[in-house]
Amino acid sequence: MLEDNYASRISSDNRIVYLNGKKVDLILEEPVFKGAINKIKSYYRLQEEKPEVHTAIDNNGLRYAISLMLPKSQEDLQKKRISYKEVSELSYGMLGRTPDFISSAIAIIASNSEILGTSEKANFSQNAINYYEFCKRKNIFVAHAAINPQIDRSKSIGEIDNKYSGVKVVRETDNGIIVSGAKMIVTLGAIADELLVFNMPGLRTGDEDFAVAFSLPVGAVGVKQICRKALNHTELSRFDHPIASAFDEIDTYLILEEVEVPWDRVLVYKDVGMSNAFYDKTNARNHTGHQGIVRGLTKAEIVTGTAIKLAKNMGLDKFPNVLEKLGAMTTSLELMKGAIHLCEYTAKVDDKGVYSPNFLTIQALRYHFPQWYQTMVQTIQSFAAGSMLAVPHKEDFNNHNASMLLEALNGPLIDAKERCVLLNLAWDLSGDGFGQRQQSYEFYHAGDPMRIAGMHYRDYNVEICNKLTDEIICDSLI
Repeated sequence: MLEDNYASRISSDNRIVYLNGKKVDLILEEPVFKGAINKIKSYYRLQEEKPEVHTAIDNNGLRYAISLMLPKSQEDLQKKRISYKEVSELSYGMLGRTPDFISSAIAIIASNSEILGTSEKANFSQNAINYYEFCKRKNIFVAHAAINPQIDRSKSIGEIDNKYSGVKVVRETDNGIIVSGAKMIVTLGAIADELLVFNMPGLRTGDEDFAVAFSLPVGAVGVKQICRKALNHTELSRFDHPIASAFDEIDTYLILEEVEVPWDRVLVYKDVGMSNAFYDKTNARNHTGHQGIVRGLTKAEIVTGTAIKLAKNMGLDKFPNVLEKLGAMTTSLELMKGAIHLCEYTAKVDDKGVYSPNFLTIQALRYHFPQWYQTMVQTIQSFAAGSMLAVPHKEDFNNHNASMLLEALNGPLIDAKERCVLLNLAWDLSGDGFGQRQQSYEFYHAGDPMRIAGMHYRDYNVEICNKLTDEIICDSLI
């Protein structure tokens, strides 16, 4: 069973993970991780239950995860979208970094690996191809570590006097390179098989020691991960926290201490231009972005469904202002679907016949969706209002207060217990730390919205806009 293979791998590699100040000795038994691990198991289970949706077959007859498929048509992009959607529904869109996220990038990086080039030390291009084939054969969960700790943003990373300002090359060996340093916000890194370590664009001349990209097992010697504070409520029931007790997409702070990376795992080596091109010029952004906006749709759907259920069962759905708010949510869903289809329909085809979703369309949605999502969450807050702050504990329905609560909280459209669960769900999504992290994630996981908008304008073809405006001005000057 694929899910059993995954569980066996992550529990037997001597990984070093710290949670709440203590080393986690049994990854599979840690309550904070269990929910997310179960979701990843479900990802693998889907491949066995619905192989026609979640897998592809290569020319050698190898069946592999469809997220690693290189799309050769719009239909292939649609197939990947269908898989992304079903995977996202496993977590209601709340796990943004499931295995299909970075796998889509690994595939296209391999396809465009000639960009990476070669050196006398290693054939970086071939390394990318080999790693892609390795991921196909092993069906592993690769997380990524790309964000450098924000220590002093007024300086380039090479100017910062702090050995944890990023991951840098310490020295070379005959076998590979020795790296040390840190990366932050390594989402689900604690329960992944491997890490793809690279930089987002932005390095400058003088940052050469940091200009690296490579892969390594999570359990490699010298790799340590320190988890942020957990946001799931493992001690409480699904009644009290319908989502936030089920799982948390734990983020970690990655520390590398004298880690040896073999030459055949190195993808970029002390090359600022190549480091900056790694995620963009290979079209990796296009493919992870495709997965991301599909996943975002599922998240918007669960929030919209919660708002609709609140409005209906609390007697609010007859008021015009409430209907307008619900309509704002449903129209946003349609616009999201339209953008997803548009990025596929206007996909760019390279000289190898590989289709990459239109990045400008993806970025347009990435800019607007966080604002839509924030409004959706605020709508839930306005519907639930103080009611979600006055929900009894599940056990109060099991003591001498039960009969009173069942009567007092019963409504004409919903019974007391279901009402409490619904309000608790509203709190998880809009008020609890779990929900607040989800909002922050949507605003910043793809980059600063201000930069996204500015870059979109810079790259957008405004010729038709200028033409129409110039026509009016010219006609008016006659």
